[in-house]
Amino acid sequence: MNKFVLLAMAVVFTACAMPQQGAAKKRGGGGLFANISQPAQAEQFVDEVVDVITDPAGARVQINGGQIGFSPVRSTVRRYWRGEPGSMTLDPVTVEAQAAAPGQCDQSGIFGEGSTKVPSPVRFSMTSCSAAQTKPAGKK
Repeated sequence: MNKFVLLAMAVVFTACAMPQQGAAKKRGGGGLFANISQPAQAEQFVDEVVDVITDPAGARVQINGGQIGFSPVRSTVRRYWRGEPGSMTLDPVTVEAQAAAPGQCDQSGIFGEGSTKVPSPVRFSMTSCSAAQTKPAGKK
């Protein structure tokens, strides 16, 4: 009986010591630390708060192509570093304000070029446009 118990325990311990399928995946390279994975490089970015104010208020505001609301509005913009080490720059930020009433025109600007901080607030005068730019609200 004692031999049976010892045999059963040996089988259990042997089974536990066997590598399980898919338990260890080799990531390349040899040596003592070959199975230790390297952490992924963290994304390098800057979050900036941008306020957009239009005169008059109420224009539909988009930042980098995404609608964020109607002016006046505040949004956090994530700007990623691009390029090679030693010559990296931050993504610029495109801000657009769409006319909300007749006699107004769409306004837009690109900010933060050359890795400068986006000015806050960004201000647009919706009535500062030539007669050729003026269009009825809601028309494209």
